[in-house]
Amino acid sequence: MVTGKSRRWLLALCMCLMMMAMMPTGIAAVAQAEVAIKLDAKIGFEGSFKETGLVPVQVSITNLGADIEGDLVVTAGDHNASTNGVAHYQPVSVASGVTKQVTIVVPGHHIQTYTHVSFMQGDQVLAQTRVSSMGYSGNTLMIGVLAQNPNTANYLGVMPRDVWTKNVKVFPMKPELVPVSGVQLQLVDMLILNNFALDTLNAGQIQAIREWTQLGGLLVVAGGPQYKKTVGTLQDLSPVEVTGEALVQTFTALQVEENALELTSPFTVSTGTLKEGKVLAEENGIPLFVARNFGEGKVLYVAYDLAQEPLASWSGNGRLWAEMLPNAFGSTLFQEKNYQLQDQVWPLRRASEQIPSLKLPEVSWFALLFGVYALIAGPILFFILRYKRKQNYMWVVVPILSVITGLGIFSFGAYQRGTGISLHQAGLVELNNSGQAKVSAVTAMFVPSSGDYKMIVHGPGLAEPSLTGRRSEENLNLWSLLDVDRAELNFRNVEFWSMRNVVSQQYVADTGGFVSALTYSNGKLKGTVTNQTKYHLRDVRILAGTQIQDVQELAPGSSVEVDLNYAPSAQLLQGKMHRISSRLVPQNKQTGMRYETREELMVQVLEERDYGSYDPSLASPLMIMGWTDQAVTEVSVEGSPAKSEGIALVKAPLQVKPSESGEVFYPAGSFDIIKSGNTAKLEEVPNGYYMEKGNIAFDIDLRPNGEQLEISKLYMFTWSEDSAYFSKEIYNWQTESFEAYENVFVNNIMTGDKAASYVSEAGILRIQLSHDADDNRHLGRPLVSVEGKVITR
Repeated sequence: MVTGKSRRWLLALCMCLMMMAMMPTGIAAVAQAEVAIKLDAKIGFEGSFKETGLVPVQVSITNLGADIEGDLVVTAGDHNASTNGVAHYQPVSVASGVTKQVTIVVPGHHIQTYTHVSFMQGDQVLAQTRVSSMGYSGNTLMIGVLAQNPNTANYLGVMPRDVWTKNVKVFPMKPELVPVSGVQLQLVDMLILNNFALDTLNAGQIQAIREWTQLGGLLVVAGGPQYKKTVGTLQDLSPVEVTGEALVQTFTALQVEENALELTSPFTVSTGTLKEGKVLAEENGIPLFVARNFGEGKVLYVAYDLAQEPLASWSGNGRLWAEMLPNAFGSTLFQEKNYQLQDQVWPLRRASEQIPSLKLPEVSWFALLFGVYALIAGPILFFILRYKRKQNYMWVVVPILSVITGLGIFSFGAYQRGTGISLHQAGLVELNNSGQAKVSAVTAMFVPSSGDYKMIVHGPGLAEPSLTGRRSEENLNLWSLLDVDRAELNFRNVEFWSMRNVVSQQYVADTGGFVSALTYSNGKLKGTVTNQTKYHLRDVRILAGTQIQDVQELAPGSSVEVDLNYAPSAQLLQGKMHRISSRLVPQNKQTGMRYETREELMVQVLEERDYGSYDPSLASPLMIMGWTDQAVTEVSVEGSPAKSEGIALVKAPLQVKPSESGEVFYPAGSFDIIKSGNTAKLEEVPNGYYMEKGNIAFDIDLRPNGEQLEISKLYMFTWSEDSAYFSKEIYNWQTESFEAYENVFVNNIMTGDKAASYVSEAGILRIQLSHDADDNRHLGRPLVSVEGKVITR
């Protein structure tokens, strides 16, 4: 009996030892090192972040032990696994007794309910903490504020919903959260500088603000007594040259319909001269709100300190800004920004995997090989062994011959695929009118043998692995390091003869552009387009609405003559790439079955942008597209001489200049279109509104870049993705009443003699649309184009 008890105790002890041995090593490591390394982490801005943006993860590392080096790792998922398969890391070293601050930028879609921050050496976890956070959808306007007072501009978060339909999140931004890359600053949609010492930021951070604005950011620079220290070296971005200060007794220009503002004492504002842009409000000749374009972004100058009382706590402040921001930033304010690189890149990924050097062997070679094998293994071998009376050897010779044949096929395949790493890239280059380009690319890496590989994407920007859902991604086999001038993607445990993909996005300033000398007259576009990019283009297409001109080749420095018909009504179809995509694919690359060749797949990227977000008011009516046979993003593999080959689609908008007689054509998209009022309940979507019964009014600003136009013809088109009917009215500024659209426009054209009545002195054309149906109806923003002359600048 004693022996039985001993056996039971021994069995229990063995089971305990086995359970301890089976415990994850990471848990044991954490327990052992808890007293040496302490981690404290915060995600985003006080725990808030935008799911479609970039998210800073701030980590405080306290070392209570000896000097140590390792990796700081951010993962989303359970304890030591990541549900998205990616570990974002940063190498760090921490001296004994020191607390170090580190920030890692992580894509918002990689942040989940369970997000862990770990300090690791190799595969051993020395310390770990779990962080909670709150994510906001892509429709949220994220506003960062650099200001002395942390409560500055809080009223932007409570703008009245009857005027403002977009969700807003305002947060004070610490200087250390400002990255040194304009691309990484995309963690915010709008940035406010108010009573802030700009020189507390380093040169890289200040340059990042400049780049971010140029790439499409919305910057607000506030004035008042502290304006010069606030704007600092960003003065050239401001639309106003500030020269001094003044005291005002009233703010008549800032009154809203309710809650009148009363000043109990003189209020300090900054004064100066207008450099360029549009004055939105002024007081006694002093510009209070002025907006201008800067690259693809916009800058709003405000002449006072946003935290100064009594204006800061004025109950009408929210309504004032709800009306002012659309006037300043236009439709850009309501575009849903999405920085998820994985979106809309599947066609690029499939194209990148079509590596020309990895062609399959010809079927005829396989047929010949198997024919020879069948001939030898069948009649030839049979007759030889029969002649030798050794038929029983067939059981040995045939399997040996099969093995030799299999090895031959394998060797032939290895020869075809090569013995080195292959890189192939499919890219999309989108140039703007500022000499910059947004370069999106997917690079495929083919490896001939198993192991660990590190891909390096050179240059500032974003990069991450393109996930496939394979089982190897369930564990931490993908490690990502996003640095200022490069991204490193570490692929672990890669199988032989397999592929890995990296998707990247960069903004490049030295790509050059297309110089267009085009004029519009009598329904024709004529002139020249010169290629001043570094790309040698083939199979070029010049698009004017639905009209296309083919150009076989356009080398750097060369020009082409343009002669195209162009009707303003074609603007209704602009941007609908699936209507014309087949014409963008070269004839010799069309298979008859869609999405087979690289070119067919890459055009699919443009087509997919239509679905769910088609908006002709944001599409360029005149553009050039062409193909280049080269990689557009520099990618390398550590320890390998492999150079990336590739293909890219290059596209850019073209400009129309005044003709010799001074006539100019402004296509749709040239004018800011702002919702100025509504009685209908609205749901705002990226390409317009869904509205219940009632009306909505739009103000169209016919002063592009502050230019006053003499209108010859004004074309207006309204559209709805569900073809819903709306009644339309145009506002008469002289009678101060709306009139039927049909009384003003004939065949969607208003002649210049009517402009005095229907275009205000400030250059505003107002249209009101309504319906009385019981269901919600979609309404896109109107399309307005103008023929005329510029009379003042």
